[in-house]
Order: sequence, then C-alpha cells, then structure tokens
Amino acid sequence: MRHDWVDHRSDCASDGQPRWGCVMSRIRIWIIAAPLGLALTLGATLCAAPQVPPPSDQVTRLVSLVRQDFSDCTNSTVRVADSALAYGEVLVTRKIDGNTMVTVKFTKVAPNTIYHFNLKCIRQLGDILTDAAGGAEGTFTFPTNSIGTVFAFDTYPEGAPSGYKYQSVQVNFE
Repeated sequence: MRHDWVDHRSDCASDGQPRWGCVMSRIRIWIIAAPLGLALTLGATLCAAPQVPPPSDQVTRLVSLVRQDFSDCTNSTVRVADSALAYGEVLVTRKIDGNTMVTVKFTKVAPNTIYHFNLKCIRQLGDILTDAAGGAEGTFTFPTNSIGTVFAFDTYPEGAPSGYKYQSVQVNFE
C-alpha cells in the first residue's frame, strides 16, 4: 500500500481564499493506493461537487395577540376574526444560525404595566414595559431546537385578573 500527500493550495484564488465550490483549500488529502490500481481519494468529492450555499431566506410568521384568558399549550383555540380586535402582534423569525427571534409589539394593552412574555408552557422569555398609551416593543431570542414546529406565546402582568391576559394565535412552521 502506497501513501502520498496531495497539496490542494492551487485550489485557492490568488488571495488565498478557497474558490466557491471547493472547501478543501489548504488541506492535504490522504490518498491510499489500493491493490489492483484502485485509488480512494478522501474528500475529493467535496471539491468536485458544487456546494449549495446556506439558505439566505429566514422563515418568518406573523401572528396576532388576542385578549383571551386561557388556552392549551399551542393555543389551538385562539382565533382572531377581526384584526381590529388584536392587541398586538408577534413576528417570529427562524434564523439560519439556529435561533428563533421573536419581536413583540403591543398596540393597546394596559398602560405603564410590566407584562411577562412567555413561550407558552415552556418558559418566560422576558418582560415588556408598556408606555402611557399601552404600546411597547420587545425582542427575545431562544434556540430553535428547544421547541417543536407548532407553539404559542402568552403574556400578562403579575397577578393579572381575568381580561388582562393575552394569547398569541398559534405559530405553525409545519
């Protein structure tokens, strides 16, 4: 059995960076010459096959916040018949870095109040303080793999009585 080193520095552009489609720059590939003249080149297919770029699109969903005291963990009973009845919205973005970013916008909830914003039945994401008009925005991030493809949010002030709890419409990435 014969062992040779092959240097793939020639696969680099003049600036030393790998050309698109070849991730094997500056890596020596071990070639094993097998009996009967067959050769196995480890990693050569990575260089020869065109590489698919990572997705540039981030997947997003926009859901409404509705005044409703209770629902199940995925808010399967939460509906918004008229967008004028929504008290805010939640923009959910599954980012290509493996995180999910949530931007919450309250439009007409109780003024000057701290709302606990929760990933329903999982954990609290943080607090949002509303202004004198009952508006506010907050942004939270969590690992995408910590949840499934269908989930929901709820939000309420500490010790909220009936009528001051809000549920998101179900978020569905199926």
